[in-house]
Amino acid sequence: MTDIRASDAGDALKIIANKLRSVNVIEPEGLYTLMRVVRDLKARKRNKEWQLDVDRGAPIQFKQGTTSDGKKVRPKIDFAKIQVNQSYDSRPPFDSFDLAMVLEDDAEVILSRWHIDLANNGEGGFQTGPLFHLQFGGRNNGFDRAHDHPVKEPRWCHPPMELALMSEMIVANFFEDAWYNLRNDPSWCASVCLFQTLCYESYLLRLQECLNAPRGSTILQDVWASNWN
Repeated sequence: MTDIRASDAGDALKIIANKLRSVNVIEPEGLYTLMRVVRDLKARKRNKEWQLDVDRGAPIQFKQGTTSDGKKVRPKIDFAKIQVNQSYDSRPPFDSFDLAMVLEDDAEVILSRWHIDLANNGEGGFQTGPLFHLQFGGRNNGFDRAHDHPVKEPRWCHPPMELALMSEMIVANFFEDAWYNLRNDPSWCASVCLFQTLCYESYLLRLQECLNAPRGSTILQDVWASNWN
């Protein structure tokens, strides 16, 4: 079970936000949103239940980056609604989890959208797929469901990633020179590690338990939503 106070998460996220600014990869609007989340966390003080919220109208917007083949794209953490609850003993500490990242071109046309989610739990039980999963597509910016990506599967087995871990992934992929500087910065690494503990500790334990168990199951079966809740 993780034991991370909201104020400590806020302090770590503030360091991450300032480091992103120092290497010039985040837009002022995106920094403002990230610092608003920091203030929300610090207001929760020693509480171990807290939220990470980003609205589509005020995304965490990064500067224009470059793909490995030279294309110019603008990454955004488009949406986040994450409810942390650290009372769980054997699964990642989230009551709800919804995080989306988009890539846009120069005309702000969405090129792709990636979505990390906690499986829905309805009257008929959990939706099919891994408890935590990665999907391509999802709801578009305007909430017009007619423009959703037409195919929802596959739901890829994937650990949760919140704002800090998603920011590092964005920097590493689209601002590689900046990431070379950040990844050798002790305060950056320590701050990211706090969120790695939050997201990965229980997840990796589940994988290790499957590897150590008799060969009567598979990891995918063990992380399937109906088997891990």
